[in-house]
Amino acid sequence: MGSLTMGAKGLLSGSGSVIADLHVALFDAVKNGNLHRAQEINDRIYPTAKCFYRLPATDMHNRMKEALVMLGRLPRAVVRPPLVKLTQSEIHNIRNAIKKAGLSYEGAINLEKET
Repeated sequence: MGSLTMGAKGLLSGSGSVIADLHVALFDAVKNGNLHRAQEINDRIYPTAKCFYRLPATDMHNRMKEALVMLGRLPRAVVRPPLVKLTQSEIHNIRNAIKKAGLSYEGAINLEKET
């Protein structure tokens, strides 16, 4: 959100594979000067960003893959050496982040109704 409010003309994020619709909604809210709406959307993005980009950073893409599996968008989360499969605790954290962000297979739950 910080980058967009300062005049960015786009958004580049690794988590776009998981929350692209939230990114679009955030971009539109900032573009339209609706900072209250942008903050609401940013509050939904935050749980996934906190989860995906935590340490160790080398696991960020593995976390996103697990999220995509949980959402039914990928059949499995393949991890290649030297990376290792995430722990059950980490997978539980991802599930919680998805729930807090209100994500589903189709995207962000009720996003259209909130506008």
